Amino acid sequence: MTSINFLLKKELTEFITNKGNFITLIAPIILFLAVFVLAATKDVENIDLIINIGSSSHRTTKLVEKIESSTTFRPRICYGQQNEIPYEIDKEKALIGIDISDTNSIQINMDGRRTNSATIATGYVNELINRYQIANSNISKSMPEVSVRSWYNPNKNQKWFSITNLVCMIVISQAIALTALSIVREKEQGTFDQLLVAPISPIGMLIGKALPSVIISLFMGACVMFIGSWIYGVPIRGSLFLMAIAMIVYVISVVGIGVCIAAFSNTQQQAMLGTFIVQMPIASLSGLMTPVESIDNPIMRAFTKINPMVYGNNLVKGIMLKDMTFVDAMSSIIPLIFIGLFVICVACFIFSKKHKIKIF
Repeated sequence: MTSINFLLKKELTEFITNKGNFITLIAPIILFLAVFVLAATKDVENIDLIINIGSSSHRTTKLVEKIESSTTFRPRICYGQQNEIPYEIDKEKALIGIDISDTNSIQINMDGRRTNSATIATGYVNELINRYQIANSNISKSMPEVSVRSWYNPNKNQKWFSITNLVCMIVISQAIALTALSIVREKEQGTFDQLLVAPISPIGMLIGKALPSVIISLFMGACVMFIGSWIYGVPIRGSLFLMAIAMIVYVISVVGIGVCIAAFSNTQQQAMLGTFIVQMPIASLSGLMTPVESIDNPIMRAFTKINPMVYGNNLVKGIMLKDMTFVDAMSSIIPLIFIGLFVICVACFIFSKKHKIKIF
């Protein structure tokens, strides 16, 4: 235990006193909070839209005024120029084109190259048209009023979604990268063999190397959570104690991945490349980019069942936004425990075979 404490202090001291390492600690938080949250938003706003009008009837004018009054669109009007719509979409000057040349029908054209944005924008246009038709129809008097409520995020603020995802992404990326780099650095400096013959067991050496990564990753995740709450107003409705337990289990479940990468890497560049290769599928199949429920491929869907980031996202969103109880949290914590035990056992096995040492 004394040897592990000594190795832990050595790693933390080396990381904190090294200016380069300190920058790698602070820079991701600043960049992600500024770029990922403010720029990488899924909200579709300031949509370039072109409207072709055949005749300036009263109904057509009112509909165009309703579209122009929306802050979502930046419309441009043309009269009797049907060829203008495909030209504008082809040159990516407009995402949506509305043809009202026929008073009995409305044709909506969208740029399929930008499928996600175009689909959302088309939904906005359809909603505006439906509201206009209901407001100008006698049937509307007999229709019930529709009320839509958004639970846990009343204003549907995209930043709340981004911050909660960012907590998980920062924790997992730093835990894997720092663990791998910590071990591989010893190989590059030629001190790895000295560690193996030092008065510390191999498993103690791995624990001493992994613990600083766990502590630093948890610290960075906490920084993102509290800064996001302070700057962007993301609520923290649940228990901080439960969040700490969830994040500790979450980060331990992925530390073994860093050990596996370190076993196959001889340089820090190789370790960084391995980290990047591993993180891409984990992040892509975590619900960060697309909902897990929309994944149809059976192999990819099976991977989501063993993806720690899926359970991490559930825990962070559940605790921060909906005050998840301990009982509900266990449905994600228990799978993380099993994933962590499996990954750590595999990591120790690979490390022992690769370096011909006995871990246990």
